[in-house]
Amino acid sequence: MGEPWTVASLAQELALSRTHLTRLFSTHMGASPMRFLTEVRLTEFSRLIDETDLSVHQAAQAVGWADPRVASAWFSRRFGVTPTRYRHCLPTTGSETA
Repeated sequence: MGEPWTVASLAQELALSRTHLTRLFSTHMGASPMRFLTEVRLTEFSRLIDETDLSVHQAAQAVGWADPRVASAWFSRRFGVTPTRYRHCLPTTGSETA
């Protein structure tokens, strides 16, 4: 996931044409290769924002987005809020006193 994949480089690795790879991927995975990679990155990025203390920049780099603005834009499209704002709205853990 963290590799700088392109459809051309992936197709070359698999000894397929870009067109054939895209067709196969779309048929079997329901999305183009790059859309699938974006979804996988977004899912992991979201998990990292939710479950770790990594900065947005660190989480973006961990999933293969060199630019945290790209990660934030995808996150905002999916969830309607920036990763930073989302994190600030998370409930804090700890014991509640009754």
